[in-house]
Amino acid sequence: MARIERGNEWRRVAGLMLTMTTVVLVAASTSTGAAPVPAEREARMPGVTADYTVYIGGFKAAEGSINATLRGENYSMTSFLGVAGVPKNFLDAKWTMESAGRIDEARIQPQRFTFQSDEKGKIKHREMTYDGTDRPETTFDPPLPPHEDISVLPYERQNTLDPISALLVPVAAGENPCNRRLAIFDGKRRYDIQLAFDSEGTVTTRNKGYSGMAIRCSVRMIPRSGMKQTSFTKMLQQRGNAHIWLAPMNDGNIYVPVRIQVRTPIGGAVMDVVSLRQYATRTAAVR
Repeated sequence: MARIERGNEWRRVAGLMLTMTTVVLVAASTSTGAAPVPAEREARMPGVTADYTVYIGGFKAAEGSINATLRGENYSMTSFLGVAGVPKNFLDAKWTMESAGRIDEARIQPQRFTFQSDEKGKIKHREMTYDGTDRPETTFDPPLPPHEDISVLPYERQNTLDPISALLVPVAAGENPCNRRLAIFDGKRRYDIQLAFDSEGTVTTRNKGYSGMAIRCSVRMIPRSGMKQTSFTKMLQQRGNAHIWLAPMNDGNIYVPVRIQVRTPIGGAVMDVVSLRQYATRTAAVR
């Protein structure tokens, strides 16, 4: 029983870490007060790939990665996390999330979101599609059992973002990427994420995956519906229990998470970027 409970707690921690690694904030040139992007730069859009490790209580517990690409008004993102180290003795699992959509000036418009879990070979798939009504429809494979029916009402899903698109938020050049509240629906649960500016300074992550300036934001989860009130979710509602460090990339056009610290019922969790690669993707020639 104790092993099962440890597995459940780790699953909750891993889910949060998977969501928080997908934080990529774009300083969109179309936002109010931002300078126009020179034509010669419009033809090359940014992309970022980052690898992460997660340590809980000082021991390695997971490995993951994110990839984000912007092509004109379109974006695509993939996030992966797999159990590693000691936790693999009681939970052999990996999770993948993918999202794609458009950035219409200062508004994110998701088009498709998928989530797949593989726990000891048992695969579950979830997909959300958006038809322009800003209210996503969700399908499950295999179908949800009756006792797991979604309790989030249709109106509560209105104007929400998926967990990846949620923090792909346009900000005007020079603005702080923190200080925002985001409405999220992941296909089963509805909650808000509250970001607030905490401090700014230098940070060096594990294995010197990143060393330089970063903005530290406090993070607080606000449950709305469909969420169980576990000890972990209660901790996430408290101020000061979770922080994320965002580092500017591509001349400040993109912010990526380089460190996350969270207090959990099974110990302090730290996710650090251990490898960070930037690249440029070509779009159609700009006239």
